[in-house]
Amino acid sequence: MDNGRTPSQISTTAGEPARRTDQVIDDLLYGRLFDQWSVCEAADYLRLPSTGPFVVVAAQAPELGVAALPEIEPKLRSLDAFSAWWLLPEQQIGMVSFRTETQWTNTLALLSRTATTRVGVSSRFDDLRDTAQALRYARIALRGRGESGELVSVFDSSILGSAAVSAPEVTTKLVAPLIDSFDELAEDERQVLFETFRVWVQHDGSLRTTGELLFCHPNTVRYRLHRIEERTGRSLSRPRDLAELCFAFEVQRRLL
Repeated sequence: MDNGRTPSQISTTAGEPARRTDQVIDDLLYGRLFDQWSVCEAADYLRLPSTGPFVVVAAQAPELGVAALPEIEPKLRSLDAFSAWWLLPEQQIGMVSFRTETQWTNTLALLSRTATTRVGVSSRFDDLRDTAQALRYARIALRGRGESGELVSVFDSSILGSAAVSAPEVTTKLVAPLIDSFDELAEDERQVLFETFRVWVQHDGSLRTTGELLFCHPNTVRYRLHRIEERTGRSLSRPRDLAELCFAFEVQRRLL
């Protein structure tokens, strides 16, 4: 089956045909493994464990057909994290296996140091037969925006976050009227309001906690939230309005 691929970048076990390895990873990424025997065979071909935890990594190619994370496999191997990689015209896809939290932390740190383009990482999974779903999660994370300008984003499994980036061309259009209502404000003023709302939501609407985290008085937090209500025409006391604002600011944080 032709998926528009360039030649695979996966290292193969000595003596095994690259074409067979390509087929194995095709089957994993497109969900065509159905029994435990084929899973074990796939793991053996790719020199990965047959059980997780695993993650899938999707990295945006800097140029057509160019690896976004060159030499990433040996670099990960030096951290005792095993991986297999596959090059598409516009993305480099990897499957990474790790055993400990330290390896996971070191893997993310290595990706952050190496990345020069956007990188999406799936949530963890244990069964190789879930690779196709994990690839979808990695690509959703790839379409989003990392925290504080970070290039690497990990799929967080939250409903709001997933919905915000699942169809960017739709979600950005839907929330545009709400976000555009802040256009008359200076950039730093907008960011203060956006950050206040985000922290307030994350801490269950506590004015005191939000004020402590943002180094301001609870009355200042209340004033900023009131300004958001005035700008958007939404009330934080109405559940539907609050849900719309939560979604709009999630889209703004991840995509705009």
